Amino acid sequence: MPLVVSCPGCGRTSSELFQQMAADTQAYLREKTPEWRQTCPGFESMVVAVMGCVVNGPGESKNASIGISLPGDGEAPVAPVYADGEKIGTIKGQARDAHSICERFHGMIDEYVRTHYGRKSE
Repeated sequence: MPLVVSCPGCGRTSSELFQQMAADTQAYLREKTPEWRQTCPGFESMVVAVMGCVVNGPGESKNASIGISLPGDGEAPVAPVYADGEKIGTIKGQARDAHSICERFHGMIDEYVRTHYGRKSE
């Protein structure tokens, strides 16, 4: 299975949001694994970062295959998403929109797996 990395949390983070999203992302990857084993060889080496604020989040996200840096307490409700060290998008929303943020990030993970590990048509 791909590795999900997350920060331990601190006073800056909205720990409930990023901790829940890290758990949901782990469950999502577990759910998708049987399908991806058939269609996307090598996906197991992927590292997914779910970080809790803008202090260390962007750096850790850039070092992952794909990662998100969620807004911490008092930060703008913007979550940059990085893939292979490059910013590929931003997800906006408040903590109360956690389900929507999570779904959009999972869609970005799907796209990443499809484009980086999916079998090419011959």
